[in-house]
Amino acid sequence: MRSERGSATFWMLGLSLLLLLFGGLALDFWRGLATQRELAAVADSAAIAAASGIDEEVYRASGELVLSPDRARSLALASIGFQGVNTTSYEVVTSPDGLSVTVVIEGAVELGLLGVFVDQSDPLRVRASATAQPVLVP
Repeated sequence: MRSERGSATFWMLGLSLLLLLFGGLALDFWRGLATQRELAAVADSAAIAAASGIDEEVYRASGELVLSPDRARSLALASIGFQGVNTTSYEVVTSPDGLSVTVVIEGAVELGLLGVFVDQSDPLRVRASATAQPVLVP
């Protein structure tokens, strides 16, 4: 019985460290998820803004809704800039037929407790994309 004195203390210390590790994992996971949701909202609004970049000359001549790639890009970039989100890169791609536009946004998440165990020189990257089409509202 004498040789087992203090063993409960070591068990509690070990379990506390394990709980701290899993808590850190959970916080870093939720931080990444929150960043991804924020980027998804920005990509959605930028894609909707870009979808309003209709080529007016084509629409007036034929009545067809076709996107102007330059106008769609400028509207998407203005929307991204207006929202003031911290992004590492973004891309605005109009489909070859001009019927849709896709916005892809990437961001980085700085790790908290996990940063102790992994290399911090390359942060966790999060990506979101959205696609929109122009729609004529009567």
